[in-house]
Amino acid sequence: MEIPSKMLEVLKNEGVVSIVTQGVVEPHVVNTWNSYIHITTEGNLLIPVGGMRVTGANIAKNKKVQLTLGSRGVEGFHSMGTGFLIKATAEFLYEGAEFDSTKQKFSWCRAVLVIKPLSITQTL
Repeated sequence: MEIPSKMLEVLKNEGVVSIVTQGVVEPHVVNTWNSYIHITTEGNLLIPVGGMRVTGANIAKNKKVQLTLGSRGVEGFHSMGTGFLIKATAEFLYEGAEFDSTKQKFSWCRAVLVIKPLSITQTL
């Protein structure tokens, strides 16, 4: 999937990324930073994982995830500030080229969360 140029602009600004998975009883949310995300040539998002153990367990049962991200420093629909909702599938990688390149940037990384967008919607 092609990443919208406005979202690429958002990722150049620091902000919080929320990752939502479905737990047994209720949704589970973890956070990371815009600056941690690397976009592959295929349009997947690679996110270094330090903890996220509940997230990993949830994804093992249900690969569907949702993410939100944004920045007040990027013009939105009506004023400064914009955000995105990403609906995707996800998996954890523990080895391979994408893991190795992420581990070089983030020495604390124990895995890589690979987000494969199904839809990307600008929300602000």
